[in-house]
Amino acid sequence: MGISLTPNEKFFTIQKGEIPNINVERWKLTVDGYVEKPLYLTYDELRALPQTRLIEVLECYDNVPGGSLIGVAEWEGVLIRRLLEMAQPREGASALLFHSLDGYSTNHKIDYIRKMCVILALKMNGVTLPIEHGYPARLVAPGMYGYKWAKWVHRVEVLKDEKLGYWEGRGYPSEPFRGLRNK
Repeated sequence: MGISLTPNEKFFTIQKGEIPNINVERWKLTVDGYVEKPLYLTYDELRALPQTRLIEVLECYDNVPGGSLIGVAEWEGVLIRRLLEMAQPREGASALLFHSLDGYSTNHKIDYIRKMCVILALKMNGVTLPIEHGYPARLVAPGMYGYKWAKWVHRVEVLKDEKLGYWEGRGYPSEPFRGLRNK
């Protein structure tokens, strides 16, 4: 029995604000903060890095049993831990804050990033990531609920001390593994 992927056009979307207007020629991914070597990568430079593919479930934290706010896709992109190797976090770095072009943000502990196959996806189900799903780069955080999967990522801030993202600052858990509802 194979895994059934959700077609991109049927995959659910949720965002808190407007979909940003993206000019990929001017877009850059910044990896900075508590690092030795800040990175500033263009879309083409990001695409030229080794890519990782994974099939992962994305589910909204507020999905109900049997609800439609869930989908399965094949995501392809750059491992966050590869970007960290390049940027060289300083001794004592503990967390990352992912910043989106729409003003959204979410945090992850650096230990989770190093242990899991967390990527910045550039493709979804074999095609360039659709704008409504986060083009040019979307965070894919295996095992986590959807609010931990930031869309339209343009900055990865390496932190010595944890900062709360959008939903974490409103009381949502920082490590909400799917299946472990702790609302």
